[in-house]
Amino acid sequence: MRRALPLAALAALAFLAPGCLRDGGPESAYRSLAQAISQRDGELAFSLLSAGSQRWLEGQARRAAAAAPGVLAPSAKELLVGDAALGVRPASAVTVASRSEDRAVLRVEPASGGAARAVLVVREGGHWKVELPLPISP
Repeated sequence: MRRALPLAALAALAFLAPGCLRDGGPESAYRSLAQAISQRDGELAFSLLSAGSQRWLEGQARRAAAAAPGVLAPSAKELLVGDAALGVRPASAVTVASRSEDRAVLRVEPASGGAARAVLVVREGGHWKVELPLPISP
């Protein structure tokens, strides 16, 4: 059994929308991540995350593997597209709420209704990368 992503990260992925892979803008990066997760392509999905999100996810994977030795591999890519990805719900709309040269905030509306979520996307190395919302430390 694979360990699920922490609730905050899973919530960020819960409204992903399928799309095509291209560097056409921040919403394209988000849609590409959604498609990679839905296809369980860990390599591609991981590459579409910001460097900070990648480091955080790698730490989560190491902790999960340490908590279940021999059951879970310490793989951030597997954690990203594991069983938690099965709960991903599609989005009805992904729009840019605000944008600067290297940061954008997307408004992601769930297809099932409910409140829209704000998702941060950052430009790293000339490409847009999705920033996972990290849990707030007490």
